[in-house]
Amino acid sequence: MQYNFDRVADRYDATRGLPPGVAERICRWVLSRLPADPAVAEVGVGTGRIAIPFIQQGVRFTGFDISEQMLSRLTEKLSGDLCRARLLLADITHELPVPEHSQHCVIGVHIFHLVDTVAAMQQIRRILAPHGALVWGYNMYDEFAPHGRMGPKYHQFSQALGGPGKRDYRKQEARDLLHQWGARVTQHVVTAWTETETPAGALERIRTRVMSSTWDVPDAIHEVAVRQTEAWVRAEYGDLQRPYEYDVRFMTDWYQF
Repeated sequence: MQYNFDRVADRYDATRGLPPGVAERICRWVLSRLPADPAVAEVGVGTGRIAIPFIQQGVRFTGFDISEQMLSRLTEKLSGDLCRARLLLADITHELPVPEHSQHCVIGVHIFHLVDTVAAMQQIRRILAPHGALVWGYNMYDEFAPHGRMGPKYHQFSQALGGPGKRDYRKQEARDLLHQWGARVTQHVVTAWTETETPAGALERIRTRVMSSTWDVPDAIHEVAVRQTEAWVRAEYGDLQRPYEYDVRFMTDWYQF
């Protein structure tokens, strides 16, 4: 299945956006580990939640995405001023339209569970310069995050009904390939913050299929799995409007070639 985010481009920032200052901290941290005036690419650049500080600082930045609508939203947010950046419509599992060995760093955040990761890694390796780095980024939530508890329940119900289970977010085959290529990996907590969420809000994100993890669940199974999830949520939480505060850490697995 091709996970094109055109269908949620108008809602993406409201459901996945980062709090003020977080993207800037990520940008500073990444640039601090790279040579002067680096060429940086991001696969799955989306609406720019990671990319915007890089672009606004005039970094030689290339963003790839398969969603034309997501790239349009990013261009709008930048008021069309891309500085030295390029935004390219591209499937990251096929030949990326940049020269070989041209990028000092490639960033991928919450993207590799959506694609043929081995094919994507082959493209990333092709465009990375010698001694370049892959930044595999992701969020980690504490145990109080309602969506963090609710998502696995939904997929458990879906799988019991004959639908797909939870996706593999770790993609071990890709990590094994990076190891075979000689990349050294170090894990880092780049920054942390606190968010607040209600069980009702988390349930609505599943019900309305804002989350891509629901897209490959057949409609009939989705409807039943949502009802079962809602019953579990009501039994578990009681008041669905009660806000829960939880901690989020932005993590990177830094693969250095």
